[in-house]
Amino acid sequence: MKIIADIDIPDLEIFLGSGDHLQCTSGREITSDFVRDADILLVRSITKVDSLLLENSDIKFVGSATAGIDHIDINYLRARGIHFSYAPGCNANAVVQYVFSVLCRLRKNWRELCVGIIGCGNIGGRLYRTLKALKVRTVVYDPYLNETLIPDLNSLEKALNCDVISLHTPFTNDGNYPTSGLINEQGIKTLTPGSLLINTSRGGIIDSRALLDRLLKKNDINVALDVWDSEPNIDVSLAQKADIATGHIAGNSYEGKRRAVEILRRSYQIWRRNDLVEYNKIKRASKAIRMKHAIDTINAIILSAYDVREDDLEFRAAVLNDKNVSEAFDRYRRNYRARYEFAHYQVTHAGRFGNDLEVLGFTEPGSSSTKSI
Repeated sequence: MKIIADIDIPDLEIFLGSGDHLQCTSGREITSDFVRDADILLVRSITKVDSLLLENSDIKFVGSATAGIDHIDINYLRARGIHFSYAPGCNANAVVQYVFSVLCRLRKNWRELCVGIIGCGNIGGRLYRTLKALKVRTVVYDPYLNETLIPDLNSLEKALNCDVISLHTPFTNDGNYPTSGLINEQGIKTLTPGSLLINTSRGGIIDSRALLDRLLKKNDINVALDVWDSEPNIDVSLAQKADIATGHIAGNSYEGKRRAVEILRRSYQIWRRNDLVEYNKIKRASKAIRMKHAIDTINAIILSAYDVREDDLEFRAAVLNDKNVSEAFDRYRRNYRARYEFAHYQVTHAGRFGNDLEVLGFTEPGSSSTKSI
């Protein structure tokens, strides 16, 4: 079979069966001509998979190494009988890590605040359970859930009234609760002065013009944005006003990317009836973080493992200062460094922070894994 794949998907060789031919290219260069005589298509979020791409092709299986699927026309694939697989939850740990790093940078007293979580699926749910275990007050808005599952469920207005608002909804234009423009001009106006808005879901969930207008006129809220309207052609003015600005990398951890590939491979292997080559998983040794001073805090430990400010500074230098923002944005994502999740790190001499570190996902010294939340 002929396999067309985004070159930035790692470990693509694990999809090969006997006699298969693999051809890789940039996700934005995957066109209808490119896939015309292919059988398998493996993509990331930058490739739109719809009738324009596949109409005259022989594609039988589409796999997306992503947690979100707003770039996939599911109805078209079903109508064509094309098997589809993706990787929900693969990036949950990494996104939660990103949110905590933002909190440590912009709200050092985050444990004393109330966090509003909008969307409580794989990622929002992971954040919710972690915050609850750390005894942080939370308000959750998710119209698809009930209070039996989430005791802190409340209205969108209540969630937007919190000290911190973190967005974790998929991007949808239809259904009973479409999320396109969910945080509209009125919602942005109601944000409490001094609040912090974090978006790691999709840019189109926020009315970007209204958000920029408030930042330009009042500049009385803090904003951390990892996702943008019209990526990769992002609004530079909004990015420059954001307190933290990064290029769609919140879920881009070393483990998350390989977790996505493993999820896809399992589905693909069933579809192929196990006609794949064997492969050995690569295990990486944990890295130690040593508590050096009695004044070290949870914040210091989190930032030792992952400091979002480093990504922010690199994004501003590499993308916002480039004349061709679109190309720079893609290049930034393509060349993003290997970033490891909290489970990669063992904290020695954790003392009174031991339980909290376990909740966050750090590995205890001497163990190879950590309890999942």
